[in-house]
Amino acid sequence: MLALTDSQLKLVMTAAGGLSVEKRAVFLERVAARLQLYGANFTDIELDRAVHSAMWGLVKDCAA
Repeated sequence: MLALTDSQLKLVMTAAGGLSVEKRAVFLERVAARLQLYGANFTDIELDRAVHSAMWGLVKDCAA
């Protein structure tokens, strides 16, 4: 189970809000999967990396 602070949740939701409805679930699943690799005590930097990685993956998928 992942626990986000209010500011962390705002970051994720802001990033997801810029995506089409179809891509949001994929984005959130990718962010969650990456955060699980970091463990329960991930940092804000690790969250930022997870968000950027998930977003980059979606951009790459669209370009292919």
